[in-house]
Amino acid sequence: MVARFSGLLLTAGFILSPPIYGQDAALKDRVSALVTKISAGSPAERDSAEAALTKLGVRAADLLPASLPKTSDADAVERLTRIRDAIANAIPVASRVSIQGEGIRLSDALRQLQTQSGNSISDLREAYGGEATNPAFDLKLVDVSFFEALDEIARKAELGLVFFTGDGSVGIMPGQAMTDQAKAKVVERPISYAGPFRVALNRIGSVRDFTAAEAKTNIQFEVAWEPRLRPMLLSLKADKFQVLDDRGQAVAPEIREESTSTVLRSENPVAELNLNLKAPDRAARALKTLTVEASVTVPAGLKRFEFSKIDGPASTQTQGDVSLTLGTVEVEDNIWKLLVRVAMPGQSPVFETYRQGLFNNQVWLQKPDGTRFPQNGGFSTLGAAEGVLAFEYLFVDVPGKPLDWGLVYETPGKVAEIPLSFTFENIDLP
Repeated sequence: MVARFSGLLLTAGFILSPPIYGQDAALKDRVSALVTKISAGSPAERDSAEAALTKLGVRAADLLPASLPKTSDADAVERLTRIRDAIANAIPVASRVSIQGEGIRLSDALRQLQTQSGNSISDLREAYGGEATNPAFDLKLVDVSFFEALDEIARKAELGLVFFTGDGSVGIMPGQAMTDQAKAKVVERPISYAGPFRVALNRIGSVRDFTAAEAKTNIQFEVAWEPRLRPMLLSLKADKFQVLDDRGQAVAPEIREESTSTVLRSENPVAELNLNLKAPDRAARALKTLTVEASVTVPAGLKRFEFSKIDGPASTQTQGDVSLTLGTVEVEDNIWKLLVRVAMPGQSPVFETYRQGLFNNQVWLQKPDGTRFPQNGGFSTLGAAEGVLAFEYLFVDVPGKPLDWGLVYETPGKVAEIPLSFTFENIDLP
């Protein structure tokens, strides 16, 4: 088994900033109204608002305020904390969406899809040489997963999907149909939906190695996930593979222990996995079933730290057993350097996960009016010892001066493992 991750290099000054279909204004208004009830409503109204916000889950997470007005009482503050913790600690499952109507425009369908799921979608058609048209079509999607809905919308609008976007979103691009030249027909790419994951079969190939006197078959998968997940590690369960050919004969996988784990990065919500098998017997024409099981490590118990100013002395904030220290900003020409130290219990699973280099923290600059500037210049790790991790983050070509900006930093308070299991059937052999 060879597992690898492919990334997209973005160089300062050449960053593609495609349009992203934004949150629905109605959802923002609803969250704002519910937060007001949390702060100033009666006990019954507060109970109802807390239940409603918790039920909204990831759709409400980024719309919740960092803090309540100073006039709010301790009960309101405690409720907001409970809501954040409930959303952050929920076991990730597939987002469920419903979109129905005749003559729905592509832009409206994508807007509803993002609003209901909390996932970002970027329009990359012009970047891939196409036109950013806005076709209309009929949809009848009732309680389906995010990826099932996205694939159906893409099919209706004759679009393709791209996951190497560099900004953590799922991109749409001009569609390209695959044709079986021998049979002169369009071939559907095999896809398996598994909770918040979408697994597509890229290719299958066989080769005979005369130097090793053996024949092998390689199958490449593309594993994509909902951008809101931000997973850190994918671990394959080598003893759970099941492969049968069309004659009912087992096909043995060839697995190397050191390559059963793949580091995942949130800037491109996808990873490529290569499964090596002993070549099936020549009499076999297809793989009847192929089942793979794995686990995915995801951040949980999300902590959000907000500093109103970056231009000032070092300051520290603490949430639970996690503390974050923001150092002074260093400016070199058009590059701003920020030193951040994250402190957590040295024996915590998060700290040990970070020691492995699995960083999925989110950081951006933010003005008092909510204007954001992404962390776009890369980062360096400056050490990890005695429960403290140090990072240097770079921001390139930030408009204005450091005194105009504050900082928002998100880090998990713990990690969790969720299962990933997928099956493909009747895969034609080459």
